[in-house]
Amino acid sequence: MLNRLGASPSAFGVIMGIGGAGGVAGALLAPRIAARIGIGPTIVVGFAVSPVAQVPLLCAGPGLRWQSVLAVTLAVQLFWATASGTSQRSLRQAVCDPAFQGRMQSASTTLTAGARPLAAATAGALALLLDVRATLAVGALLQVVPVVLLLASPIRALRTIPARAVPPAREGALP
Repeated sequence: MLNRLGASPSAFGVIMGIGGAGGVAGALLAPRIAARIGIGPTIVVGFAVSPVAQVPLLCAGPGLRWQSVLAVTLAVQLFWATASGTSQRSLRQAVCDPAFQGRMQSASTTLTAGARPLAAATAGALALLLDVRATLAVGALLQVVPVVLLLASPIRALRTIPARAVPPAREGALP
């Protein structure tokens, strides 16, 4: 893809650096965004931006103009992905019993990180069968699935993180 875009390794590094700055900004501003638009909408927007952010990559050609577009797009995508991810973890931690926090986070990490090699192998196979742009288009379309699921769930309307009900003390439990 870099060859098709005529991007040098340095240009790619600059694009990634600008994208990374967007991610840092998203992490720093996540609490403010969630307070302003709600925790649920923050999560939904984070997921919704990702497939839309693939469109410039699918249309991109060589030249500094496209490299600039891709850098800004990546910054916006990582901004929202990070704000969404921060909001997701905060919500999960708030609703999960403290005794299960470690298991909850490890299960989430295992599912997301464990899916990456399978996704990479599938994308590689598709790229061999189709081409890189067609594979990216398939990936962008698949990214719409979680958006639809979130829009159909109660998460979309969740404005604040619900307070966890304190479970009654169990007999013989340590304080």
